[in-house]
Amino acid sequence: MANVWFTSDLHLGHKNIHKFRPQFESEEHHREVIKENYHKVVTKRDKVFFLGDIAFTQQTLEDVGKWVAEKKVLIMGNHCTDNISAKEIVKHFDEVYSLKKYKEFWLSHAPLHPQELRGKFNLHGHMHFDKIDDPRYLNVCLEHTDYTPIDLNEVRKRLNIMEKVYK
Repeated sequence: MANVWFTSDLHLGHKNIHKFRPQFESEEHHREVIKENYHKVVTKRDKVFFLGDIAFTQQTLEDVGKWVAEKKVLIMGNHCTDNISAKEIVKHFDEVYSLKKYKEFWLSHAPLHPQELRGKFNLHGHMHFDKIDDPRYLNVCLEHTDYTPIDLNEVRKRLNIMEKVYK
């Protein structure tokens, strides 16, 4: 795999998303921009972690299932099963978790309690425009990543851990 990417809270198919993200004219415009931005950076050799709340309709879920990536991993979010069953969701991702350890990180949808970090950083979504004022947390919601997935090196840079070498 070439790169590892992280993204959260795409909210594809959410009928009123343009009311929460007013820079978009409509749900369709929102979906087109998110998809275009994704394909500008992710290649067929990459791994992508989706940290919840990806699709609100069967159609948008199926579309994400066709997006490029060697491996797509979903961390379930609070809205993942609002309109789509878990049985349907797992058909479109290579792996699905509620919480996952990955390298020096906990990957979750909502932020973890600080006592549960156990020396790791927490990459999360859920909070949209808000951030936790703690250097162990990084919100990877689209609102914090210019509506584009961010790669592992950028994550480490934002968490000030670039000087460490990880394999």
